[in-house]
Amino acid sequence: MTALLADSVQDIAVIDTALRLAVPRRAPLLLVAVLPAHAHSSVTAEADTCAARVVMGRVLPRVRRAGLDHIPVVHRVAPRGTRLRAAGAVLDVAARHLSSVLVAAARGPAGLDAHVLTEASALRCGPFVHSVAPTAWNPFASTRCDPGSTGRPTASGPAS
Repeated sequence: MTALLADSVQDIAVIDTALRLAVPRRAPLLLVAVLPAHAHSSVTAEADTCAARVVMGRVLPRVRRAGLDHIPVVHRVAPRGTRLRAAGAVLDVAARHLSSVLVAAARGPAGLDAHVLTEASALRCGPFVHSVAPTAWNPFASTRCDPGSTGRPTASGPAS
């Protein structure tokens, strides 16, 4: 089971869906953190590591609570190439780890959404791609607008 994480709001929905599919099977999760391409070749491995820690840090507490084994992998998108080539590179990562299911967001960065991954998977006879619908953005419950105000949110704490 592979979860494609792209440093977006959708990562939580992706990991929740991947856990829902993996927990009954007790299948380990391959967590692929996709980092965007850089135009400069001076990006260091240390910068990749820091960026990957941010992406993984959002989802690892959920994976640990589920009690599943996981394998974190960092994948940087190539600076030049087509969307299908980028999707094929992600599918290659999943294939190296013998993953039969890839969970991805319906909308993703750099053409790595579930639709492009499904197309690339069909062309390569690759893993099944499970699409996760976009999640709605909900404002914080602690902000409110008072009637008759200028429409700006106000703090929910006591007035001073």
